Amino acid sequence: MTYCPQPAFGHKIFLMRPVAFGEAVPSGTRLTLLSADKPVRFFTVIKCWIDKTSGMALELNTGVPSYQVDDEEGRTHLLIDLPVEANEHRWCLWRPDLAGFDAKSIFEAALIDE
Repeated sequence: MTYCPQPAFGHKIFLMRPVAFGEAVPSGTRLTLLSADKPVRFFTVIKCWIDKTSGMALELNTGVPSYQVDDEEGRTHLLIDLPVEANEHRWCLWRPDLAGFDAKSIFEAALIDE
């Protein structure tokens, strides 16, 4: 892991990079979701797959990257990397106990430690 040797207010600054579309992120990896209009959210990857994902309120086509992640409070979520245009994608966070996606569930970027 690479970090800035100069501490900022007593903390090390870790370098991060965007997660590429379809990237197989290993279990245990810390993942940060970002969006201009929401607070930053932190997760740990449990499982990663590119396959058909289904649930009571969710049905996706084969080839969509999905990640099982835990948040800082220990809740499990499904994180889906959806392509929206040729070189653009959105990160959709879904919990089984919620009915569906809303504006609070969509993020613009996901970062992992470099």
